[in-house]
Amino acid sequence: GVTRGEMAAFLVRALRLPPTPATDSFVDDDGHFFEGDIETLRAYGVTTGCTTTRYCPDSGVTRGEMAAFLVRGFDLVSAAGDSFVDDDGHFFESSIEALVRSGVTSGCNTRSFCPNRAVTRAEMAAFLIRALAAG
Repeated sequence: GVTRGEMAAFLVRALRLPPTPATDSFVDDDGHFFEGDIETLRAYGVTTGCTTTRYCPDSGVTRGEMAAFLVRGFDLVSAAGDSFVDDDGHFFESSIEALVRSGVTSGCNTRSFCPNRAVTRAEMAAFLIRALAAG
């Protein structure tokens, strides 16, 4: 699986975001290996953290959370729709639909997105490649 810290690094590199001065936005990333990437993502508005004061850098990223990261990072337009049976009313449903409409995903199978499942590194690589092509 992909951690939130790794997600920050993947997105900073994929988006080629220039580093920003550390602002100490989160209390739980001080001295963390990915602190610079996390602070950069925050500065560019790609993340607000897992809470208002924490980023949770060592927590895993779900496929739903990954959808939100990609929508914000690649400026994809949130969308309405009902492409999958397992995301109805889900917090990240509009982000998931944005990935569908932009061609970034077709789901974990033909009828599901699996929004609560951990995103794997292989899936993350595929999502990033498609998001880069879509953007």
